Amino acid sequence: MNFKNFRIIEVSKDKVGRYIKLGVQLLDGDCIIRWDLDEFTYKQIKEIVSKKHFDSLAIDYLYEIVPYVSTYQEKPKSQPYYRGAIRCIQGNRVARIEFPCSERFAGNMEWFRKEVKKVEDIKHLVWENFLK
Repeated sequence: MNFKNFRIIEVSKDKVGRYIKLGVQLLDGDCIIRWDLDEFTYKQIKEIVSKKHFDSLAIDYLYEIVPYVSTYQEKPKSQPYYRGAIRCIQGNRVARIEFPCSERFAGNMEWFRKEVKKVEDIKHLVWENFLK
């Protein structure tokens, strides 16, 4: 399945923990999900969405998570490094900003890409279900 980018609505933390609130489009509909984040990945994403990358006075920024994570190793059998990507959009300007992320985040993204086909598959992540 070829996913569209996930629209970032909010990156925050509450009494439960750190999370990213995302707008996701699937074949059977759109939904808003809560995706819990580890501290390392949370800090990376929060820093990106807190900056105004083009114009410091502009207010109409949109951020999207690209639904793929890259992995690289400096040497065979060495610790792998994971990198996610965020698209920063302001008017007709777009920038792709890569960020280091955790193995957990990379694994969750891979799970999403391989296993999620419809809203039912992620009902445990749907924002309204979390609020109950």
